Amino acid sequence: WKNTHALDPYKPLESNVKPLTIQVISLQWKWLFIYPDEGIATVNYIQFPKNTPINFELTSDAPMNSFWIPELGGQIYAMTGMETPLHLIANKTGDFRGSSANFSGPHFAKMTFTARARSREEYDTWLEDVRSVPDTLTSEEYGTLIEGSEDNPVQYYSSVEEGLFESIMHKFMAPDSSMPMNHHDMGEMHMEGMNM
Repeated sequence: WKNTHALDPYKPLESNVKPLTIQVISLQWKWLFIYPDEGIATVNYIQFPKNTPINFELTSDAPMNSFWIPELGGQIYAMTGMETPLHLIANKTGDFRGSSANFSGPHFAKMTFTARARSREEYDTWLEDVRSVPDTLTSEEYGTLIEGSEDNPVQYYSSVEEGLFESIMHKFMAPDSSMPMNHHDMGEMHMEGMNM
């Protein structure tokens, strides 16, 4: 019980270093990463400083998936309409293989990414490089990105539309209030409630 509790992936890591938050969205068949404090986003690649706690916030805009960087910790599920936390840290520099650990369709085996740990200085330089790219992650760009793809290349976005992660997560939590609901829909919802 002690070891299980100590290694609980939901439990924040103790450190004197300020944690880095990375939001993770599972797509078909690629990973989208948003750095909310830095205002950038990447596809199929993340970078972070070594010896820095990473607070992952995971959700999905596709079938349920499982986020896994074996050399850094255990897998955790990414599900639509939910935010799942995962806390990891890299105590050394290196390139670590990340992948999907849950069958989610024909191309899930190629749903991989690189997690790169570097020095704080190298991380800061990388951030500046990403901030200089011309592509930005708007709702319109996300509408294109969400389409299924195989062997999706690494992509970088120098800015991210505010609230994008939250809107992706919340769109599965309640019916779209902007869409009119007819009596047939209301009747089906009532019957489903009675059958629960």
